[in-house]
Amino acid sequence: MGDLIYRLLLFLNSSKSNDINHSIAITLLRNVRIIPNMSINKLADLCYTSPAAITRFCHKLGYSSFIEFKENMKININNYNQSLIKPREINYDINREDLLNNMSKEIADEINSFKNTVDIKLIDSIIELIYSSKNVYIFGTQYSQLMAQNLQNNLARLSKLIYHANDVQEQEKLAAEMDDSSLAILISPTGRFTIYHERLWKKIESSSATLVVITEQENPKYTNRSNYIIYLPKREATTEYIQAHTHDLSFLIEYIYLRYGILYKNI
Repeated sequence: MGDLIYRLLLFLNSSKSNDINHSIAITLLRNVRIIPNMSINKLADLCYTSPAAITRFCHKLGYSSFIEFKENMKININNYNQSLIKPREINYDINREDLLNNMSKEIADEINSFKNTVDIKLIDSIIELIYSSKNVYIFGTQYSQLMAQNLQNNLARLSKLIYHANDVQEQEKLAAEMDDSSLAILISPTGRFTIYHERLWKKIESSSATLVVITEQENPKYTNRSNYIIYLPKREATTEYIQAHTHDLSFLIEYIYLRYGILYKNI
């Protein structure tokens, strides 16, 4: 399963506050780092509910058991710990003017790097596929999901429907629908989608759909399965004030929408 913290937050944001599962999600998020060492009875006591309710909650998130849930939580914690080993070397004493200038420069550098390296002929080919494909599906989580929703919303204004789902389990259902007439677009800047969302990736991988991947990393799984790959430029800087691929990815999605409109608005 994928990024459990993200899934818990998504569940929290979409459930009713008087629902027991809403309360369980809050308790889990407040006690993330101690859950892997808890028994189901201990967690049930902490959530003021029963072990059976905890098991049902795990099933709702897509886990076969509480044990699988705990193992995935442990993996998530280890991944976050690894990401903290080499923190960004930010100067926290910087004044506001310099902070604004540094951020502006990094944003401009990221967009310019993308502009100077992107294959616009490849993007035109992908836009043509979006137009001609009967069913287009787009996959991504967290920030990538926001970009997926942005493209879905913008293309709908041009009478082009693409399918997306907020929840990873619902994305799995979409992936299972795809056939050889489908186009799948996967947004995975870090290249770790195949790890965090292994089950969803396997459904995409095993489908007969044409696959477009947007990523920075040269992931062998993407190379072997995808029909087209749009590479985002690699970030080499160690001192960063902006999160990598926040702006070049947004730029790319906006470009695809505008270019699609230019090519097909009158058709």
